[in-house]
Amino acid sequence: MLPWLNCGENVILEVKSTKFKKENGTLYVTLNRVVWTHVDRPSGPTVQYEYSQIKAQRISPDSAPKVRLQLVLHDDTTVTFHFSNPVAELQKAERERVKELLVQLLQKSKTVTAKEEPSKKKLSKELEIKQKILQGSEEMFIMYKTLVSGGIISAEDFWTIPKAAELLSAEQDLQQSSGVTSAFMSEARPEVDGCNSIQYNITPEIIQSIFHTYPMIKRRHQEMVPDKITEKDFWTKFFQSHYFHKDKNSASNGSKNDLFLNLAVEDEETYLQKLLLCDRDPLLDISESNNYLNSEGYGVMQANNSSAGSKPLLRKYNHHSFMICQNFAQTDLNNQKSADLVKREQLKEVTQQTDLETLSEQTRVPLNLSKSKMSGSAVSTTQVSSIEASHALEKTKAEMKNFTLSRMHEAISSQNALQAMVEITDSVSSNHLSKLPKPGSTLMEEIRLCYLNASQILCHFWMCFPVTNPILEEKVNRMAESILKYKNTTLQHTMNKLPSKDTRFLKHLSDQLDLALVTHEQWISKKGKR
Repeated sequence: MLPWLNCGENVILEVKSTKFKKENGTLYVTLNRVVWTHVDRPSGPTVQYEYSQIKAQRISPDSAPKVRLQLVLHDDTTVTFHFSNPVAELQKAERERVKELLVQLLQKSKTVTAKEEPSKKKLSKELEIKQKILQGSEEMFIMYKTLVSGGIISAEDFWTIPKAAELLSAEQDLQQSSGVTSAFMSEARPEVDGCNSIQYNITPEIIQSIFHTYPMIKRRHQEMVPDKITEKDFWTKFFQSHYFHKDKNSASNGSKNDLFLNLAVEDEETYLQKLLLCDRDPLLDISESNNYLNSEGYGVMQANNSSAGSKPLLRKYNHHSFMICQNFAQTDLNNQKSADLVKREQLKEVTQQTDLETLSEQTRVPLNLSKSKMSGSAVSTTQVSSIEASHALEKTKAEMKNFTLSRMHEAISSQNALQAMVEITDSVSSNHLSKLPKPGSTLMEEIRLCYLNASQILCHFWMCFPVTNPILEEKVNRMAESILKYKNTTLQHTMNKLPSKDTRFLKHLSDQLDLALVTHEQWISKKGKR
């Protein structure tokens, strides 16, 4: 085994008598890279390039005196290898073997890279959103530093806690999804691989763009893949089909075995039917107006300067835009208003101006009283004469004038009461309140963060119950370990900073963590008895 080979890496092809910059050596082709080693230093690679670094390869013409293979990198630098086998007939054969093998490996590398690019873009986008959240919220940054950097929970668990998940969801809702670019098909341009064949490199983004632009292709894909045909064969037939080349004069007739032979006709019929059903708004389309007196060229014969060749192109553009708008339109059928009501509202908005209308007086509901006299006076159930009422009023006044508190002699004076309140307040503030951490202090902030961090972990733990599947079992065990680690590290560190008398501020939090740990132990014991 060669010493420079990585673990799991094998040599596919080895070609000796290969020169690089007039130095003799050996050329190796592995699954991941091309390696050339010097003849005097075979233990280590002198030249090595990953397939992701190589853009293309070139070969010298047959009339050239030397048989060479040139690799073109993405930065446009070139690397040339000279095949110098003592047997002249074998030089070209060795180069062709290397070239054919590189064609397959380079194509495979491009396919893998194309598949990984969407996931990398999505991952980088998620990382940008998370980084933005941590930079915008100091509290979230400290929580992340305490829980994730401290090794209490993983980063995946952190972004699923309620507070972080809420911020992440709100930030993702603000992100705007990209539409269909007009040049998406140019990204799937064919490439000649050197073996008289054409390769199309399509990504999941291009496939989704094709589905949005051509709904018939999406329907046929759902019908055929994977029951009747593979994904690769489906797209191979699509690029070979008349449907893909329907706008090119070079492919005017489709094959009988074409899967998409009738889709172009069905697509056109669907487009025309939707155009007939689509009502044109006279407020937006001037051509729908019946007043031809103001139209351009009225009463004058004008030559038709529009070329007939531009109509198919304009029709193609309109059809393309129409299909994309139809696929992206999100209509709510439950809340959709009738067409007549929509037209009435539009007409009202155009013809009526609220700022010029007279203000209508607010309509008031008249108050109808059956007995107005009873509404103006209290209802009395007994008849009292005026003389009795006068005596009762005088008696009430005399009682109020002579009223005294029966326990007034036991009350203390206002001066003594004020002095007692001052002494009590000073005693409480000096013996108790002065020992509390002041709001805004570092110690008070640490206590608040302790409660905040622990509440997020506890919320994760209690959400696992009832434990009904293996995923929840693994999560509840993981959260129990996080709770125990948090209690023994962060909480204990904060309690050591507090005076012994003030550790009671964190006693409630400690009891909550202990309750979770006891619950976990009880769950384990019940699970073992089953």
